[in-house]
Amino acid sequence: MRTSELPGFVAGAEPLRFTGLGRAHWDIADDSRLATWGAEQRSSSATMLLSPVVRRTAGVVETSTVDQEMRSHPETLTSLLPPFAAMRRDGDDSVTMVADSMGFRQLYHSAPGAQGPPIMSSSALVAAREAGSGLDEVALGNQSLLGWQLGQRTLFEGVRKLEPGAVARLHDGVLEIAQAARASHDELTIQDAVRQAAELMRTSLAALLDDHPDAVLQLTGGLDSRLLLSAIPVSRRRGLRAMTLGVPGSGDVAIASEISARYGIDHEVRGLADLAEVSPADAWMLSCDASRRLDAMSDPIALAALGLAEQAFPQGVRISGLGGEVARGFYYTGRVTDRMYTRKDAARLAGWRMFVNDAVEPGVLTAEFSAWARGHAEQEVYDALAAGGAEWFRATDDLYLRHRMQRWAGATDTAVSTQRTVINPMLDSGFLDIAARLKPHDKAQSRFLALLQMELDPDLGRMPLDGRPAPVAYAHPSALRPIAQGAATAKRFTKKAVQRLRRGNRPPAGGELLAAKVLEHWRANPGVVAGLFDLAFIEKNALVEALAGDRELRPSSMALLTNLIVATDPGGLSGQ
Repeated sequence: MRTSELPGFVAGAEPLRFTGLGRAHWDIADDSRLATWGAEQRSSSATMLLSPVVRRTAGVVETSTVDQEMRSHPETLTSLLPPFAAMRRDGDDSVTMVADSMGFRQLYHSAPGAQGPPIMSSSALVAAREAGSGLDEVALGNQSLLGWQLGQRTLFEGVRKLEPGAVARLHDGVLEIAQAARASHDELTIQDAVRQAAELMRTSLAALLDDHPDAVLQLTGGLDSRLLLSAIPVSRRRGLRAMTLGVPGSGDVAIASEISARYGIDHEVRGLADLAEVSPADAWMLSCDASRRLDAMSDPIALAALGLAEQAFPQGVRISGLGGEVARGFYYTGRVTDRMYTRKDAARLAGWRMFVNDAVEPGVLTAEFSAWARGHAEQEVYDALAAGGAEWFRATDDLYLRHRMQRWAGATDTAVSTQRTVINPMLDSGFLDIAARLKPHDKAQSRFLALLQMELDPDLGRMPLDGRPAPVAYAHPSALRPIAQGAATAKRFTKKAVQRLRRGNRPPAGGELLAAKVLEHWRANPGVVAGLFDLAFIEKNALVEALAGDRELRPSSMALLTNLIVATDPGGLSGQ
């Protein structure tokens, strides 16, 4: 089924907001992009799905089942495959909201103790407009360094994101949040983990193709998408649909094409869109729209560029390899053995791995605010790590899953959910549980994922990855492998050091040209950015120089400034 055909999910039918003025009521935001429910649904009890993905490992979950669970035990729905969310109205005085175990589908509510009536919403922008909220400067500082948010903060004071696995209920003007308890499980041996993960993935992919025979695999030259293909029996690969987006400097197309030819896969390849044909006005319109869909809390320039590239591909059901990073120790460096950590470790991780690619360039924000923001952001990274436990590597796994994945990848998935259905089998709660129960040593250097590859399909496991050896080399490392890995780590850190010393960052594919066109639009229409001059933390001289053509701005800076224009627009959603 395509997104618009899924029962209970209306493409574009968001954001919704619910206010607690004594009686809960449906209140569709005033926006021309939105589809309405219909009078009969607004005037009676009803459940609404807020995601096109409604499934477990074994397949699609019927909407009648979702409706029944929302009536009695909404917490059971948190185990559905991310991104999932639903809202239910019961009579005139009660609304319930539930999201998946990762909090991948972004939902929002008023913070405890916030002034005014309680609010639940599928949009932080709508919630902030309803509450009359200003900017949260700690969240702004975090975003100026990370490009995304930490924890449950939003850009707006008094507006919070619903926690992973939580259930929110608005009843008689009172908002209650039932938080999910953190699971604690015994460790798994790597052999048991490989066996269980292989069984789960084979079951998941078989059910997915049964439900969606025309689903398209997003195939790259990396390991994660190869694992998904490997979980599909060879007999079902001929005629399977796959797509690859060609990015300059990447070997994805060559490797994906070779794999597709080997198994008779129907492989479609497209390059980045020709952004030279995009007018500055259209670049600004697309970036504004992207910012609104991201609730101004991730990179709208990157999303707009991706949207242009996606126009070349048919939309529908996609199979994505997102989630493999959780099982390989994304933030691991050095020798992986259990150890404690301090705030200095957190600051080092933040400075060398997290505050590099998407940070705003120096001079765009005032020096005073930048220094203050960095100190607060480092503390928030440390607090996020501490919530994940006292052992360093397990804490970094938790940081990646519950913060970067939730607030960066989840925001993007939420933003595109009305355009296409993206299914991420490795975000299955069962797969995440397996990854969490592994020792960090077993996840390091992709050993677990490589062994999983060899269990699923040894032939594909012997094919080299893009710019890296074949998975078999990671599954069964030689005596020299640690030395080679150490050299690779040193090389990566050297690149990061140079990038940091040059105070540069890596723009997203297509982002540099699109950002330049947005800036060109601002120069021709300076009234668009007039509101930025009212923000105390903006360095006014930098903005004047950029508008005069005396200074260019990096895509990361353009992304934050675009988000600020949308977030502070008095209309809340107009941004134009």
